[in-house]
Amino acid sequence: MNTATQAGPDPKQIEEAAALIQEILENGGTLGDLKGFTPEEMEAVYSLAYNLHQQGRFEEAEKLFQFLCFYEHLDKRFWMGLGACRQQLKQYQGAIDAYSVLGMLDMENPYPPLHAADCYAALGDVEKAESALEAAIHWSGDKPEYAEVKNRAELLLRAIKTHEEAES
Repeated sequence: MNTATQAGPDPKQIEEAAALIQEILENGGTLGDLKGFTPEEMEAVYSLAYNLHQQGRFEEAEKLFQFLCFYEHLDKRFWMGLGACRQQLKQYQGAIDAYSVLGMLDMENPYPPLHAADCYAALGDVEKAESALEAAIHWSGDKPEYAEVKNRAELLLRAIKTHEEAES
């Protein structure tokens, strides 16, 4: 019996692999690059995930969006899809986590905090819901393409504040 095969991975190989992964990620690469996935393959998976989401098959879509986020962590669409699936599945904290990553990738987009606010409200965390709505309003600014987001966030924020005042 060969004891070398039972000893486990060679520490030097592990170190070299870790260094390679770190180098790829530091230079804007992804684990998908490392695995050799082509952009066309990732786009095909995204198309399937998106269609499953549109059909209301959120559990199946969520698994594909998880895959996409793991292997192509820089694509904002994948994080939005993951957050949306989790929100539909009432996995609110998981949705918030996905929207948070999306918010870091696209800091001036008011949609992630708006959707996170819905999740915080569903969890009963009014303070964080208010904070997320304020962020959505801020990032909407006076940009015409975000006017609807801003209006919705302002309405929700007013409703929360009115409810708080009525309870006090």
